[in-house]
This record gives sequence, C-alpha cells and structure tokens, in this order.
Amino acid sequence: MKRLRAVALLMLACWTLPACALELYGIPADDIALWAAPVEGKGVFAAYRAEQAVNPASTMKLLTGWSALTRLTPDYRWHSELVSAAPLRHGVLQGDLYWIGSGDPRFANRDLQGMLRTLRARGIERIQGRLLLDKRAFSRIGSASDFGGDVGRVFMVDPDTHLTGLKVAWLRFFNDGNGARVTLDPPLAGVRLSSALSDGGEGPCDDVRRSVSIQVENEQVSVSGALPRSCDGAQSYVNVLDHDQYAAQAFAALWRELGGRGPAASGRGTAPPEARVLASHDSDPLLVALADINKYSNNTMARALFLTLGRVAGGSGDTVADAERAVRETLAEAGISAAPLALENGAGLSRQERVSARLLGEVLRSAARGPYAGEFLASLPIAAADGTLKKRFANLGPRLRLKTGTLDGVRALAGYWQAADGRRLAIVAIVNSPRAAELVPALDRVVSDLVTRFDPAAGVPPEYNLPVPPSLPVEPR
Repeated sequence: MKRLRAVALLMLACWTLPACALELYGIPADDIALWAAPVEGKGVFAAYRAEQAVNPASTMKLLTGWSALTRLTPDYRWHSELVSAAPLRHGVLQGDLYWIGSGDPRFANRDLQGMLRTLRARGIERIQGRLLLDKRAFSRIGSASDFGGDVGRVFMVDPDTHLTGLKVAWLRFFNDGNGARVTLDPPLAGVRLSSALSDGGEGPCDDVRRSVSIQVENEQVSVSGALPRSCDGAQSYVNVLDHDQYAAQAFAALWRELGGRGPAASGRGTAPPEARVLASHDSDPLLVALADINKYSNNTMARALFLTLGRVAGGSGDTVADAERAVRETLAEAGISAAPLALENGAGLSRQERVSARLLGEVLRSAARGPYAGEFLASLPIAAADGTLKKRFANLGPRLRLKTGTLDGVRALAGYWQAADGRRLAIVAIVNSPRAAELVPALDRVVSDLVTRFDPAAGVPPEYNLPVPPSLPVEPR
C-alpha cells in the first residue's frame, strides 16, 4: 500500500514538474514538500506536496524577516535609554537610575559601556539609588516548548527587553609562560569561576573546547584540562544567570571599570514620566540584525525581532499575539494565503510552527519583487561561502543563496538561485522525517536538480553526488 501511494505521488509530480521527472534520491515520498517558481514569471516551476502543513524549522525566520523589513523598513533601529528623575549633586546621582530596554537583539556589552561613558561624561561618579530595569517593551516573550532537554544551551536563550551580549559570558584563555589560566569577561559578581587548568604543551588549538572541559551549574563555571600553548588568547562562551541578573551585573562590572560607584541594588521598575534622559543608544539598522539572524540562524535574535513586530504594531497589549497579527496582516496585504500557518515564536525553534512550501515560496517571491529585495537577499547564507551554508553546494557557488532549517526530524532549505542571464528561481524544499539528518545529501541533490532544470547552464554534472557533511548539527538552527 505504501509503495502504491509513493507511485501515485510520483505520478502527480510528473504533472507538475518539468520533463515529467522527480528523483527523490531515497527520500520517502511522504516526507518532502517542495515549491519553486521564477521570480520574474507568473507560473510555478515545480510543486510537490506544496500545500502540506510542514514544520519549517529555521526557514520560518524568512517569514519573520520579510514581515519586519516590510513593516519596520531596513533602517529601523532599537532605542535604549538610561533615565532618572533624581538630582545630580557633586557627582552623585541621588536616586534611582532606570534602564529602559527596547528588545534590541544585538545590544552588546560595548553598547552598554558607551552609555555608561556618557554617564561619566555628565559628571556622575556614584549612583546612590538603585538600577531599575524598565521592561515595558514586551508584555510577554512567548515560548519555545518541548525543548526541555536543551535548557541551558546557548541557542535556547530567550529574548528579553534587556538582552545584553546574548546573555553569554566569555571565557578568555591564556597560556603565555605564566601558567594556564582563564578569566571571565565581563567579570560578573554573581558568577563563580573555578579553574583547574594545566599546561598542555605544544599542539593545535582549532577549538579550545576540544582541549578543556567547561561545566556550568547555576552560577558556578568550572574549567579543567590541559590547555595547549597555542590556545593562548582563545575564547569560548557560557550561558549564565537570568536576564535581569546578567543585565544588572554587566552594568555593575562595566561601571566599576569606568571608575563608577554604586548602584546600591537592582530590580525592576517603571521610569516616571518626569525622568530625564541621561544616556541613550541607537542600534545598528534592522538589516544588520537580519543578516545575523539568517546567515547564522540565531534563534534568540529572531524571536526578539518577532516580538518587536508585536511591540511596534501594538493593539491588544499582548506582544506575542500582536506579532502574529502583524505577520498575518503582512501576508494578507501581499495577497498571500496564510493557510496552513501556525506560529509560536517566529524563529522556527518550535515543534508547533507550520507552513506550507507554497506559503514560504510566495513569501520569497514577494520579497524578491519588493522594495527591499536587495536587503533581504543579502541576509541569506551564500552557498559554499558563509553562514550555515558554508560547507554545502560547492558545485553551485554564490549564485545560490539559501536559508537552512535544522531540527530533530526536520531539514529545510529556502532561498534563491540566480542564473547567469539574471533570471531568478525561488526555491523551498522541506523534509519532515525521523531520518531527516541522514537525508541531507539527498535534499541537497533535489535542490541541485531543480536548479539545473531551471538553468541548464548551471553545469552540475549528472554523476554529481554530494558527500555527507562531516558532522551534521543536532542543535536547532
């Protein structure tokens, strides 16, 4: 029965694909959905199970990014402020300082340090009151459910109004003749770092984590092992503390580095209307954040962008619900049917999110025809060159730009091929299968076939067979 169903599906593919051919290279017929269409044309070049609801993994970031470009524009910037209603006398801010967060996904320690330098330039030497985090920007952050086994992993860091440095602390390693050692940057007061490093002598240092063991348990970070001398200056990162603790302790550490004293304590609070702005920071434009999100498939940043859509759209006061409404309205305005869309966090870090290959493909085609086509395209990984596509599609090269999607049971690709004559093909191919990880070479071959059918000049030899990647990622992308 299963074989008859597979044959029937392949016969259907013959009616929708050029040359009456669809080679799946071992992918079960029920486990793949694809859609491809010329950007400059009206028709559909290829469609197979294109209306089926499938888990897109991180290719969902394309929908969120396109919605953000459309509604916010590429030059949108997140604005953060330090404000206070307290008087400043003799270098002492005699009251509370409020940090108004905006959910900036790329807010880094250097940006916080810049704001603190402004405080010092104003003559503030000591903060007598508290540091209070004003978190009104997001009413709630939503969920990424059913990832309990991954709690504590960096890709699981939640978005936050005061996301700082992606809430990771850097471990910096040294072995320069004065003993093997490690430091924490920034030096967070609430994090205890213990080291049992020894001199590892000569040897390579491709990845310091291969030479040392790093364990994180609550606020305790323990590092042990033999550190090669070639690892002098190497660094790695750890996910520590909760968002409020990290933001407050990063503030305190950087403030001390600048010679500042205080604050007396930290917590949450709403800035009073009469508070004056003492320092502020405007982020890099949205298009910079979008490149980080798509090229490196950053879940935390994508979720923050999704929430920003909700914050800017407003309406119900529920940031997550408002974000979903903004995405659906963007689809409707572009004339794209939202069926069978299901959203959880807009990043694809979800067991619940669903799209169809057709829906995602229509988004790609709309993006490529829209006013921000260049910005959208520039955010995608380039085949065999960068991001999550750096080690794939060496045969096709930079004319192919695809967003990857990786979850347990999901492998996905979505993006564009540009032919030498300028014609473009929007491509979506999604595998949902318990064997998805081992089917990556077959998925890549299916995409290569679509490219060569659309553009015979692509020149992929018929005997071309993609090798299995040396290490398939097991973390969501």
